[in-house]
Amino acid sequence: MTRSLRIWLPAIRAGSGADVFVQRLALGLERAGHQPHAQWFDHRYELAPWRLRSFDAPYGTDVVHANSWQGFAFKRPGIPLVVTEHQYVAHPAFAPYQGRLQGIYHRRFIHACMRRSFSASAAVVTVSEFCAEAMRLDLDRRVRVIHNWVDSEHFSPIASTSSQLGADRTIRLLFVGNPSRWKGADILPAVARELGEGYEVQCLGGLRKGFDLAQLPPNMKLLPRVEMDEMPSVYRSADIALVPTRYEAFGYVALEAMACGLPVVGFDSAGTKEVCVHGETALLAPLDDVRKLIAYVRQLADDRVLLRRLGEAGRHRAVSEFSAIDSVSAYIDTYQAAISHEER
Repeated sequence: MTRSLRIWLPAIRAGSGADVFVQRLALGLERAGHQPHAQWFDHRYELAPWRLRSFDAPYGTDVVHANSWQGFAFKRPGIPLVVTEHQYVAHPAFAPYQGRLQGIYHRRFIHACMRRSFSASAAVVTVSEFCAEAMRLDLDRRVRVIHNWVDSEHFSPIASTSSQLGADRTIRLLFVGNPSRWKGADILPAVARELGEGYEVQCLGGLRKGFDLAQLPPNMKLLPRVEMDEMPSVYRSADIALVPTRYEAFGYVALEAMACGLPVVGFDSAGTKEVCVHGETALLAPLDDVRKLIAYVRQLADDRVLLRRLGEAGRHRAVSEFSAIDSVSAYIDTYQAAISHEER
């Protein structure tokens, strides 16, 4: 093994998948024998990232690894910067799902921050080929893809419950995400109503602010927030993961569900279909084809053999294709290359 690296992981806490990424990366680097230092900053710095320049890098830092939105503000003399793009908001496929004010904010402010970060970085990484294709066209530079991963020992199935379901057992679908149109949250009430008795749509995320609770169908349940360590038990309590995302850089929820042995039903959108395989680990309907999505849910409810087969194949794919060891090793290689480039 090469010498132990000191990696500074400065991040703005945003309550998103990017936070989860930093936590998982720090744990993976530590297990690999390196010395990560995750440092969290208040969300208010997103609007004034230049103020982050006043913070010193930890003593002996070999490399800085940051998000693209603030990465430029963490570049320090003599220390290479690695930037990971988690959600390329400049992607043309994202434009239909931006609100007017959000779109202005992204175009006039965040796009400029991203470009400054890419320019300051020794290496640019993104989490999917879907993002990388658009970024390469815009940036005209090398963009490496390192998929996100899941701890498959923590996110794991219990003894299969799918085969034990009785004919009158309620089928529980789990949605995890924020109340945004691009996450597909807007279709959840209609899906629950159409499925009706015998089905329950459980929702975890910031959805209490996104719906009129009095208007929800009786089989749609909003679950209380849980800590990340408790998420495997939430997945294990469900029968099917519902992932109706319209735009996704990387299908984190789909991957976590697969690792826990759940089949995925969702839309055939970019980040989801890069994680899932239709007919093998998931049933993916064409984008916005809600009727087809509902038909797939009913198909799995009626065919427990298929439900179990997709869940088992999903677990295998999560372990074999999205392992923590492989992804963390790829980041370590990227750090070493960036350090070598800086020393020239």
